[in-house]
Amino acid sequence: MTKTAIVAGAGGDAGHAICLGLRGLGFHVVAAARDRARLDAELDGAAAELVAVDLVSPDAVVRAFQREADALIYNAGRIDLAKLAETTPEAFEASWRTNAFGAFLAARAVAPAMLARRGGTMVFVGATASVRGGGRTHAFASGKHALRGLARALAAELGPGGVHVAHVIVDGKIWGARTRRRFPDAREADCLAPADVAAAVCALIEQPRSAWTFELDLHTQPNRSA
Repeated sequence: MTKTAIVAGAGGDAGHAICLGLRGLGFHVVAAARDRARLDAELDGAAAELVAVDLVSPDAVVRAFQREADALIYNAGRIDLAKLAETTPEAFEASWRTNAFGAFLAARAVAPAMLARRGGTMVFVGATASVRGGGRTHAFASGKHALRGLARALAAELGPGGVHVAHVIVDGKIWGARTRRRFPDAREADCLAPADVAAAVCALIEQPRSAWTFELDLHTQPNRSA
């Protein structure tokens, strides 16, 4: 029987790589994001099914995700970088909604079926801001800290029911077009490779129950000699 994996926030280089990795494991990959046309262009056939969904809409997430899924990867994120005085209440709330509230909605949608068959994996992709904030990450760090706390609570509740919940700290920039646009000075040698991030996510999904990992910290050491 074919396994199904939902990738929420499937766009971008990391999302593309995760979809490819899951497809390589034999999953029917459901790729979800707000903009289906953009997904179609970015994923280039890496997923079996494309779903346009507003990840912060409770009704939309239920319609899209309330199905039998063997794996949920929540890779959605919103990065708002600004000093306190320049961080608007609207931006702060929007960051929390994408980084944490959407993850809550997705988990709530897929959990019943996973618990019913006592199996499944949820992987939540965090960032450096999940564990420490910077001077311009008020909104982003708050949202990613909330995501990490949510993942910990889900692991405590769902783990005994056979559902593996994991949180991945991506401690650095992921190399790709989006990073190059946002950080023009970024160098590939200082960034994480999308395929390597995807391999780590896929490894979590394949872990045996007797040795589950809750948190994985991914980082790269800058090549100072380059």
